[in-house]
Amino acid sequence: MSKEVSLKEKNTLLLWSFFIFNIAVFIFLFFADYFDAFTKDYKTMLSLRSSGILIAPLVLFIVNGLLSSNQKAILVFWRVKYPLPGARAFSIHAPKDPRVNMTNLQTLHGTLPVYERDQNELWYNIYKAHTKDIVLAKSHKDFLLGRDITAVAFLFILLVGIPFLFFGTSPLCWIYLGGLVLQYLLTAVVAQNHGRRFVTNVLAIASVKTPKPAKMSKPSKAKDKKP
Repeated sequence: MSKEVSLKEKNTLLLWSFFIFNIAVFIFLFFADYFDAFTKDYKTMLSLRSSGILIAPLVLFIVNGLLSSNQKAILVFWRVKYPLPGARAFSIHAPKDPRVNMTNLQTLHGTLPVYERDQNELWYNIYKAHTKDIVLAKSHKDFLLGRDITAVAFLFILLVGIPFLFFGTSPLCWIYLGGLVLQYLLTAVVAQNHGRRFVTNVLAIASVKTPKPAKMSKPSKAKDKKP
C-alpha cells in the first residue's frame, strides 16, 4: 500500500497539470469575457491567482478522492466485477505476450488458475516478489497515473459537462460535453494499455526465472551384512 502511495505522489505534478488544463479550457470557453475583465485589474488578478494556488490543490485532492480504487478501475476497464487486468492475467494477457514463458510459470507456480479472483491473487503475489524491479515500478507508476487521469476526466463530465447543459446558455455546451466524453474515452484506452502492460511486465520478468530442478533423494547405503 505504501508503495502505491509513493508512486501516486510522484504523479501529482502530471495529474495537477491535467486538472489545470481542463479548468483553463472551461474558463476560456465559457468565461473568457469575465477573465479579461479580471486580468485588467492587477490587484484582482493577483488575488485570484493567490487564491487559486492555495485552493486548487485542495480541490484536486477532493476530486481525486471521490472515487475508490475499485471504482476507478471500473471506469478504466469497463468491467463491474473483477475489473483489474490481473484477473485475466493467465487466461488472456500472458498468452498474448511473446515475452512470457508460460511453461516456466506453470513449473514455478503449478497449474495456473482459471477463475478471475484466483488469477488476480496469484498475479499479485508474483508482483509482490518483484516490487523492487525498476521496470515494474515505472510500469506501475504509469498505470496509476492513467487510472487517476481517467477518473478526473470522468468527473469533469459528471460535475461540469452535464450540469452545464442545464445551467449554461452557450451553444458550445454540447460541443464541450462531447469533448469531455472523447477525452475520457482516450484516457481510458491509454490507462487500459498501461494496465495490461503492467500485468504482462510482471509475468515476463517472473517467467524468466529458471525453475529449480527437483531434489533427488540420495539412495540409502545398504549396510554390509556380516556372514
